[in-house]
Amino acid sequence: MFTHPELKTWTMAMCLGILLLSAGCADFLQPDTGAVARREARIALNDDRGVQEGAWATHELSLLYSLSGAKDSFKLSGTLTIDRSISDSFPNIARFFFYLSFLDDDGRVVEAVDITPLFTHFGIIPGKLDVRLTHPRPAGSSAIAFSYFGVMRDSSSRDSVGEWAISYFPFD
Repeated sequence: MFTHPELKTWTMAMCLGILLLSAGCADFLQPDTGAVARREARIALNDDRGVQEGAWATHELSLLYSLSGAKDSFKLSGTLTIDRSISDSFPNIARFFFYLSFLDDDGRVVEAVDITPLFTHFGIIPGKLDVRLTHPRPAGSSAIAFSYFGVMRDSSSRDSVGEWAISYFPFD
């Protein structure tokens, strides 16, 4: 049994450890400024004020999106869907991070922004996840790229034995 001072020390050490671990996971797939996105991952931005609609997909998920803004502003709205080949076997989200990176003319990251949609940890994967971002467009940005990392589980129990990791990181 712990004495009161030992219990306080143990509790503080556990809280600090959890905090450091969660911060490390959040930055797992956030590209560094200056990282170069592969050409096939780049989505060019229009410089006019019109709306730019499109679809982006990997073998694990898809995003139907709408982009708007001008040289100094940027707005993204979209619907993210995790492929049924994953959600049917691993229907619970344990963790998921989704990033949008602004790129310059050479495909280098100018700024990366966390656009992870809201979801319930260890909850059932929703059919669709809303993705929204209103953000100042970084100077010199002419394209965007997406990246993600997630872990899906076969049950909502923390003792689950079946997990499936998904990821896409198009940076060299």
